[in-house]
Amino acid sequence: MNRALPLLASVLFFIAFAIEVVSIPGSFSYYNESLGGISSLLFSTYVVPFELVSLILVGGIIGMLYITGREE
Repeated sequence: MNRALPLLASVLFFIAFAIEVVSIPGSFSYYNESLGGISSLLFSTYVVPFELVSLILVGGIIGMLYITGREE
């Protein structure tokens, strides 16, 4: 199998990912936030993205267990 194509795809992905991360607006400095404020935002404003991320993570874990557990 040609190894150059997956390597090129990986490098391009990480370059695109780095560009997107650098272009995120805002400051990432630490500020004092209470746990109650974070939880109220997480379970009111951001409840749908929170649940979608949890479903994606559970699906990934189940898929990983399926792939590693099958016999060849």
